[in-house]
Amino acid sequence: MSTKLIRRFLIASGLFIGAAVAFSPTAFAGTTDSVILEGTVASTLSITAAPVVGVADDLDLTTNSEQIVKVADLAITTNNSTGYTLTASEGNLSNGGHGETIAFKSATVDDAATAPATGDFTGTGNLFTDNTTTTAGSNPKDLYIMYTPSATQGAGDYTGSISLTVTDNT
Repeated sequence: MSTKLIRRFLIASGLFIGAAVAFSPTAFAGTTDSVILEGTVASTLSITAAPVVGVADDLDLTTNSEQIVKVADLAITTNNSTGYTLTASEGNLSNGGHGETIAFKSATVDDAATAPATGDFTGTGNLFTDNTTTTAGSNPKDLYIMYTPSATQGAGDYTGSISLTVTDNT
């Protein structure tokens, strides 16, 4: 046999064996890895209340009948995919040290929706809770109060406030 032929045979055999070793599954063992990626998005929950000028600061306290009035526009935004819960306090308008009060209840509706009816003021424990928002985004609301002045309501300036709390749904 010629030396050239043996040399060609050895080269071809070496290439074949080298390829088999290089592309065998065991040749790749331990040559892969992974990178774990992580990050955090902070909550962007916010609320802003804008009193309705000429209404919230000038309530009709002389009409002896139930009053339902819009007192504020609420701007609420969340990035929580399950939405938020809004809580509004209820309480009394009082005229300082004279001991006279006018009880009020709170309710909200979607922005520019029809005003709530008497039965929509469903607060318990001096709190009204609105948990109808179940998605992320901006969801403006209108804040209403319901109150009934007495026919013999004492004279004086009456004041009160509503505390608003918004929390992410879980």
